[in-house]
Amino acid sequence: MTMPRSGTSPAKGPPERWATTATKGGHMRSRTKRGVIVAVLVVLLAGLVAPAVAADVNVVSVAASQFDSGFFIALVTATSANALVDAQLVVNSTPVTGATVEAYAIDLPGSVDATIFKITATVKTVKPGDTLTAIVTDVNLSHGTRTAVCGRGIPGLRITSICK
Repeated sequence: MTMPRSGTSPAKGPPERWATTATKGGHMRSRTKRGVIVAVLVVLLAGLVAPAVAADVNVVSVAASQFDSGFFIALVTATSANALVDAQLVVNSTPVTGATVEAYAIDLPGSVDATIFKITATVKTVKPGDTLTAIVTDVNLSHGTRTAVCGRGIPGLRITSICK
């Protein structure tokens, strides 16, 4: 013979605290309907927003070197489903002016291609302790950023600062 669980008797069924949830069945149905409607709306909105998010600009890497002669070079790699058109640098909240920007497209397998931007300047641009931020823009004026911290360079190679 099996014994009933504590709090129940074979003739009465579940304990009284469970019976209160069973009496609210009508309310649960309307809550369930609202929950399903909200879930469907969230899925629809996410479906409409997801393609726009997929086309965002993703700045993959930023690396730069400052030479003691004053020459500065930075390489910025970025990807996007849209064509990338521009890259700019900011050092400690100050835009880098007078730099030359060259773009090189790289065809990768799949639907997203990469672009490498080579940015050069002939003036001292960064020093150890600076923060270098790259801003890359696509044809739809969407942009992505990535920041690199500049540290001590390699004096033997006449590099005063390296940012990565």
